[in-house]
Amino acid sequence: MLETHAVSDSEKDFILKGVLSTIKEVVTAQQYDTWFSFLRVSSVTGNSITFVTPTSFVREWLNSHYNDLFSSAVYKVLNSSREIIFSTEEEIFSQLSVVSFSPEEALAGKRFPEENYCAPLNKYYSFDNFVVGPCNRLAHAAAIAVSESPGLAYNPLFIHGASGLGKTHLLHAINNILSSKHRLKTLYQPCERFVNHYISTIRTNSWDSFRVFYRNIDALLIDDIQAFENSQGSREEFFHTFNTLYNAKKQIVITSDCPPESIATLEDRLISRFKWGLLCSIDNTTRETRIAIAEKKASLWGINLSHEAASYLAENVTGSIRELEGAIARLSREEKLTKNSITLDRIRKIVCELSANRKYISIETVIRAVSERFNVRVSQLQSRCRTRSLALPRQIAMHLSRKLTKMSLMEIGGYLGGRDHSTVIHADEKITKMSKKRQKPYYYASEA
Repeated sequence: MLETHAVSDSEKDFILKGVLSTIKEVVTAQQYDTWFSFLRVSSVTGNSITFVTPTSFVREWLNSHYNDLFSSAVYKVLNSSREIIFSTEEEIFSQLSVVSFSPEEALAGKRFPEENYCAPLNKYYSFDNFVVGPCNRLAHAAAIAVSESPGLAYNPLFIHGASGLGKTHLLHAINNILSSKHRLKTLYQPCERFVNHYISTIRTNSWDSFRVFYRNIDALLIDDIQAFENSQGSREEFFHTFNTLYNAKKQIVITSDCPPESIATLEDRLISRFKWGLLCSIDNTTRETRIAIAEKKASLWGINLSHEAASYLAENVTGSIRELEGAIARLSREEKLTKNSITLDRIRKIVCELSANRKYISIETVIRAVSERFNVRVSQLQSRCRTRSLALPRQIAMHLSRKLTKMSLMEIGGYLGGRDHSTVIHADEKITKMSKKRQKPYYYASEA
């Protein structure tokens, strides 16, 4: 019986190759590249096997749609059943970080090897697969310019926008061009992983290896830099890393869910440096862009989707682009299993099933509706900015999210600027009182 400590890296690779080889026989090439090609095995025990995914979205999708497929593939390779566990890179590092290792072990590479902090990349995220519209045209053009002239055009490039609009897609696309075409040494990393790496370095005191790791590269691509809000020490270290790379004309690309000045506790010196290059936003997708995205994604999945069907999907799957991709992946899977072509009636049924399973609207839908009603940007509602013009719309968004979504108070507060549950309760009570006084909801009143 296999135990975690008895399984070497080569054995894990052998198991992974066997599992993926089995899966590759029953899924399309596009499905394999999108969901499976970047997986790795973290641990194998007599009872379970843990696969590591790059994001929580991929983890949830694999767990919901491919768990049985993994179970059968693992049984075929190991000749015995195992519990299938999917975990993100961040969760693995967070579990490791509670263990204290000696500086000697860290410097010797026995614990926390620096390479483990390199996030996996998805080759599916390319410029060819990115649908350009009015909402993202500037960000797309800037990303292409950076990939063609690293360190010269728009350095740094700072892209901000709400979750699920394509920021990470552009980061991966830039990285893939820089590493393959220009043969540069690149590092793509979610900001949270930088913070985790910084924390582990405090424990191990391995500062030399930490600084060499980040400063001996040609391009640094940091995702979701708003995670710096609650980590002053890591911001200080990133400031010096930024200066070193910038002065050496190395390319820096950063994404965030809000503009630099809206990131709470971010020092002025970092804000000013983020604005040295180009600052651009990705806005909410228009109906036309969502239709184009639906058609593009369907084509990549090998589905012959009519314009009418794509329009229906774009208008009725109103969450993030990831949710739209999930609906199309579901269509592809059903087409493959049933051997039947996709009809509009079938699409309507699937959309109804997805809606029934969710039972609640998404918080993205709530925030988008509030942003349109009050003529403010989604990124502003999700920022830490406390201006009066944003306070009321944000409170209404919290009130509606509590009524219409299944998210917890902490989740709602975190989604709207990293606020705690008491702030959400206060907002809910305030808007409820206003609604009662005016006999109709305050957010429908003529004045904003």
